[in-house]
Amino acid sequence: MYFGNVWDWSFFWQVFQNFLASGAPFILIVVAASVMGLVLGFIVRAIRGAK
Repeated sequence: MYFGNVWDWSFFWQVFQNFLASGAPFILIVVAASVMGLVLGFIVRAIRGAK
C-alpha cells in the first residue's frame, strides 16, 4: 500500500521545522544550565580531591 499521496510530507516537515525553530531557544537554555551544573560539580569535586 502506497501512502505517498495520503500524507502531505512537505507540510509535515514545515510544521516540524517550525516546532523545532520555536522550541530550540528554550531547549538550549535547559541544556546550557545542565552543562554548567555538570562543569561546576566537576570543578568542585576536583578542588575537594586536591585538598
